[in-house]
Amino acid sequence: RDIKALAKKYFEENAVRYTEDFYFQLKDHPKWIRHKSILELVEEFVPEKGSKVLDIGCGPGLLAIDLGRKGYVGIGMDISDKMLFIAKKQVSESDIRDWNFLLGDAERTNLEDASFDCVIASGIIEYMTEDSKILKEINRLLKPGGYLILNVSNLLGYSTSLNFVTDRLKKIPGVMKVVSKLRKIATNSEYGADQLHFSPRKHFVPNFHKTLVQYGFCSESNRYFHFTFLPAPFSTLTHRFLHKAEAKLDVLDRTPLRIFGATQLICARKVS
Repeated sequence: RDIKALAKKYFEENAVRYTEDFYFQLKDHPKWIRHKSILELVEEFVPEKGSKVLDIGCGPGLLAIDLGRKGYVGIGMDISDKMLFIAKKQVSESDIRDWNFLLGDAERTNLEDASFDCVIASGIIEYMTEDSKILKEINRLLKPGGYLILNVSNLLGYSTSLNFVTDRLKKIPGVMKVVSKLRKIATNSEYGADQLHFSPRKHFVPNFHKTLVQYGFCSESNRYFHFTFLPAPFSTLTHRFLHKAEAKLDVLDRTPLRIFGATQLICARKVS
């Protein structure tokens, strides 16, 4: 199955829900932790203000707004028209003027060679059928010595270890209705359980680092995050009671247990 086409269809149909639920209603969602970490990496490795950034899979444009406020300029790109509509609206209502937004394909952007100091691909490679095309394209877009910041879903991730099972349970008639009610109560959200109808790819992280080398990148920094006491969906049901304690579990990234984080955020330099 064409996972990229299915992901495009999902985000077209769920752009508003995705933005409202994961960003505006759940302020302690792992996406916000990733968001903050990306900003820190950009400032650490691309400190010169005015540097040009490409945010592939820009979603609702919130990262572009924060990068713009820190003095970076650039382009946000997404495969979903609905997501881009939200991004443009968010930026138009902000104080940011030096960011443009384009509809495009991460594996074939049609942008100029060596035109960016930094490319961000956050939450996107798991929707590609394989790694080579997007990594070749990002290498082409980066200036010599430029930086790629991306995250991969960890094959060994504890928090997402039951996804395979829950995705199948949701297909049983009546189950989605029940779990949706439970999710609304547990998260105090107006949105029920989500259903992708496809499985995003996961990576065995040590092998992915070898893949980065193969396509001309050298990893400079990496961080595992999204640790929970219980795997999803149980972590969702206990969210109201455990989220403050779980926020402190990021300390596990500094221990051998880091390898069980749900995702790894990587900063890699273009070397060839």
